[in-house]
Amino acid sequence: MLIVLLLKQGHKMTSAEFYDKFVCPELPDQNENPHLYTAVVKHMIHGPCGKLNPTNACMNKDGKCKNNYPKSFCFATVHGKKPYPVYRRRDNGKQVKVRGQILDNRWVVPYNPYLLAKFDCHINVEICSTVEAVKYLYKYIYKGHDRVAFHVYSNETKNEIDEIEQYQSGRWVSPPEAMWRIYKFALHEIYPSVQSLQLHLEGKQLVTFRNTDNLNVIVENDSSKETMLTQYFYMNKMKKNPKNLLYKQFPKEFVWNSQSKTWNKRGTKKTKKVIGRVVTANPIEGERYYLRILLNHIGTSTSFDDLKTLNNKKANTFHEAALMHGLLHSDNSLDLCLQEATMYRMPCSLRRLF
Repeated sequence: MLIVLLLKQGHKMTSAEFYDKFVCPELPDQNENPHLYTAVVKHMIHGPCGKLNPTNACMNKDGKCKNNYPKSFCFATVHGKKPYPVYRRRDNGKQVKVRGQILDNRWVVPYNPYLLAKFDCHINVEICSTVEAVKYLYKYIYKGHDRVAFHVYSNETKNEIDEIEQYQSGRWVSPPEAMWRIYKFALHEIYPSVQSLQLHLEGKQLVTFRNTDNLNVIVENDSSKETMLTQYFYMNKMKKNPKNLLYKQFPKEFVWNSQSKTWNKRGTKKTKKVIGRVVTANPIEGERYYLRILLNHIGTSTSFDDLKTLNNKKANTFHEAALMHGLLHSDNSLDLCLQEATMYRMPCSLRRLF
């Protein structure tokens, strides 16, 4: 079972000094706390593996431990390159014999002394110190339920096997999950709310319709031409954006009504925080990609043509307009695109983007 605890503001652990108060990967003093020492030796010692036991279950094809044990000695806890910090593992001479081998602090799995002493079972406690760890944990938790292929059969032999009849689909529900669902507690929550903002070139917005609808009527209908982006231009044209908010900042002050296709001013009463995210565009898309760059830096445009205009000089393409505004002079737009994608995309989609 995996449990993720999110601490409130003011209680978050932001430095290595706090890490050492809650997570420990070292052998405790046997004389001062014999109960905790026994629990660590019984539940929190990894392996041994590697040269000490090449056939251990954690060994991969390369002959290395997939959990990277034994760890290296470290005098103080520091932030590492990986999602989790490098915990303090001092070479203080403490050793213990486990499964026929003499092991030291390098083999101790990180634990919380209070939880381990209270429940006396294997409880691995880690601190997520980077956004990559948070992304991994959330995608791991919500990847779906674990499944297994199985079939039920009798001792009677059958000449014919009916795979459809034998197929079974089910999953095991643990008592904590059952209780959580019975009391209708929320399984997940997104805060703050994220508003996806449409991105399209002029006249190339998505339009939904039924098979029975008349396409000529849909094309001529003005509402089909109104989108989040075109109405954002309209708000700028009507001087209803006095703060010159960027397209991605617009949801902070305005609410999109999908029925009337209009941006409405948020009420004066305290409302929940909303942030906007312009949908991504791949650099190989050309003009759509450069349109996104312009929208992320210019907040006063009233139309697609206005985005292309600077000092009364109109560019022919969004790419030329981005050059005129100096948004491509650094020549790192591709690096920024990949950097933004690493915050939320999975490896397979990152490879396609690259």
